[in-house]
Amino acid sequence: MKNEVGRGFKIAFFMLILICYGLTGALLPCFGQTSAMEELLILFQRKGTLTAQEADALRAVLAEERKELARVHRALEEKERFLEEKERALMASQGSGGSSLGSAGGGGTSPSEKATILEDRNRTERPLSAYYDDGFCLGSEDKEDLSLCFNSFLQADYRYFDYDEGDPQKNEFDLRRVRLALSGNLLKRFAYKFEYEFQGAGSRRLMDAYLESAILPFASFRIGQFKEPFGLEHVSDDEVVPFAERSMGYYLTPQRDLGAMLHGAFLKNRAYYAVGVFNGDGTDDSTGGNSDSPELTGRIGLSPFKEIGFRPLENLHFGMSASYAEVDASNVQVNVKTSGLTSFFDVASAAKFNIIRDADSRSRYVVEMGWAYGPLLIYGEYTKMDFEGIATSAERFDAGMEDYYGALLWMLTGEEPELAGGRILPVIPRKSLWEGGWGGLGLAVRYDLFEAEESVYDYLIREGNSVRRAEAYSVAVNWFLSRYVKFIVDFTRTEFDKPLLIARDPLSGTAIYSDREDVITARFQMGF
Repeated sequence: MKNEVGRGFKIAFFMLILICYGLTGALLPCFGQTSAMEELLILFQRKGTLTAQEADALRAVLAEERKELARVHRALEEKERFLEEKERALMASQGSGGSSLGSAGGGGTSPSEKATILEDRNRTERPLSAYYDDGFCLGSEDKEDLSLCFNSFLQADYRYFDYDEGDPQKNEFDLRRVRLALSGNLLKRFAYKFEYEFQGAGSRRLMDAYLESAILPFASFRIGQFKEPFGLEHVSDDEVVPFAERSMGYYLTPQRDLGAMLHGAFLKNRAYYAVGVFNGDGTDDSTGGNSDSPELTGRIGLSPFKEIGFRPLENLHFGMSASYAEVDASNVQVNVKTSGLTSFFDVASAAKFNIIRDADSRSRYVVEMGWAYGPLLIYGEYTKMDFEGIATSAERFDAGMEDYYGALLWMLTGEEPELAGGRILPVIPRKSLWEGGWGGLGLAVRYDLFEAEESVYDYLIREGNSVRRAEAYSVAVNWFLSRYVKFIVDFTRTEFDKPLLIARDPLSGTAIYSDREDVITARFQMGF
């Protein structure tokens, strides 16, 4: 019995020693110093609890345990250093860290490092909130850091036509534009936009798709598909134009294209510029020519009296744009339309009886002016487009087209139209229809003249199918129900220098010609 008790005590004592070593993870025994453990063994040996052989065996076991614990401790320290280095590498490459991996060995990351990791994690795990900013948006607390906005735009029309000869039965409802857009910011360095046109089976296409970054306070870089920087009316948004359609000169501008652009402002935003390089053959779904020469386009604008304290001249704007490209025969295409979207000047590469075989270059330029003060907005442009070195089976010649217009918008309810950065800004009514007011009411008038050189009429267009000269007069009433909803009634008369083929009678097949077109367009517009 005594032997069994003694054996049990020995086992318990041995387990206690091992537990102390295991829990502390230290190289010293739980009693403090190695000499104290040795004295305890000697004491048990004197009292007969342990024999000399058993004491020596325990000393040998303890020595082996010390060696093993030292090896484990070194391995843990190495593992801890490895994890801390891995954590720092992840934080450097991703800008954030996970949980503090270095704490696995009991030493680990310092409190300051843990705070840095937590701060980086919070910065990466950006909570998003919903808000409205001219569209439905999701964004981080700092909207410039991360945001995504959804916008929509709709124009629904009814057009009524009247001609001096016959009735082509063209009156119709039409969805002029139906667009959806996604835009926003990324990491305070980039802005992006994607816009798609859904109107019409044949005109569904990608409108805008670009990425932009501000590289300097006065310079931003944009790449993708977007409007070329050309003219006041062209770069202004569709919804701000106070007429059913832009001027006839709009069809001489470069439109949208694939390319890269540098743009910005300086002199306290009194001067602004844009210069870009583009494919020169339209949007990505267009059929371009065989010429590899890009189109160079540039625009510069001035608001010389901005923020000088003299309000009558604050919104005075001057500007000019130019573009140049080497082209071939397939690029000699122009299609100019009236406010009723009737094509009256159509130049194609197989024009008239002389098929175009070649062309050298295409150049365009526009001079623009705009002024806004109080309830008035006045603006106008002169646009010129030239093809050089057009070659047909008969001869080689140059051909030019030009347009100029002047427009006025008068807000009868006192709202003040604005120009900024070489663009027309939206009119915001003082009190919308849904806020107990009547919205804003504006009256707009415009004179527009298009004319092509005689060489164009001689070689490039068919008589009757196209005319060389058109003169248009427009009067439009704009009712701004709110900042997002507008109703327009536009009357435009377009007079042609010669009778134009308008349509053919669907029953008899008789051609209907007219030297004028009257069109009334009623439009409901909504955008957010």
